[in-house]
Amino acid sequence: MPEETNGRKLDLSEVMLTMDVVDTLRHQQSVVERELRSDEYDQALVEKVRKIYADQGLQVSEDVVAQGVAALREDRFIYKPPPRGFQTRLARLYVNRRRWAKRLGLLIGVLLGAYLAYQFAYVRPAERSRARVAQQLNDMPEKLAALRSRILEEAREAGVAERVETMFRDGLNALQVVNIQGAQEAFAALQRLDDQLRQEYVLQIVSRPGMPSGVWRYPVNNPGGRNYYLIVEAVTADGQRLELPITSEEDGQTRVVNHWGLRVERRIFEEVARDKQQDGIVDRNRFGVKKRGYLTPEYAVPTTGGAITKW
Repeated sequence: MPEETNGRKLDLSEVMLTMDVVDTLRHQQSVVERELRSDEYDQALVEKVRKIYADQGLQVSEDVVAQGVAALREDRFIYKPPPRGFQTRLARLYVNRRRWAKRLGLLIGVLLGAYLAYQFAYVRPAERSRARVAQQLNDMPEKLAALRSRILEEAREAGVAERVETMFRDGLNALQVVNIQGAQEAFAALQRLDDQLRQEYVLQIVSRPGMPSGVWRYPVNNPGGRNYYLIVEAVTADGQRLELPITSEEDGQTRVVNHWGLRVERRIFEEVARDKQQDGIVDRNRFGVKKRGYLTPEYAVPTTGGAITKW
């Protein structure tokens, strides 16, 4: 808009020219510093500026140059930043809203990605795990009870019912304290017991090349004596050799093996030895039979039931 100077309005072209003069003066900072020390040098400065424009082929009136000098003294046409304050900060935020919007969007995207990763990596698996545990807690009592009933119906041997009840109570006690692993172990023990009760096989004295039919051992507590064992295996009606959990009387360790030793008297041990020496085969190799519903085989050969799994 037009500007007033000494009561006279300047048109737009004069204002623009005055601004150009001021800009020229600023770029001639050495001239300004040397000439703008007092009012008595203003005229000399005007002449210098007019000469600068004349050298460029431009004719600038003395009034315009004088107005430029006055504007330079008054710091007109100089941008002065607004004072700092809340409104200024708001204005800057508004001006830079696009840049802040991009940063905010990036931040929201990163946070959303982290949240989704946390949900899928930790929260969802934990929820599924808790749901499985809750389902197991709900289902396990019924599964334990059903397996217990099946075993009791199958069992024919004295003492099996007491073992079943003990395992069943262990499972229920574990469930009461939310011990899922303990309940599962009790269920697995009952399952193994059920499998053993259902098995049917014949105990045979091993009589194959490369394998002994009997061994003797020095007892741990009686180095001067000997314990005699016949090596046996469990064979089903269709000829399958079973692997069974056998507890050694020497170290108390239970191992799953397909042949093991059962302790017998020296007399029986020597009888089997003489039988095998005749033709390399144990003709009377039947040691016992395991019937369904029983855990302990019916032995055809007298034995203490003590076993070994290594020799």
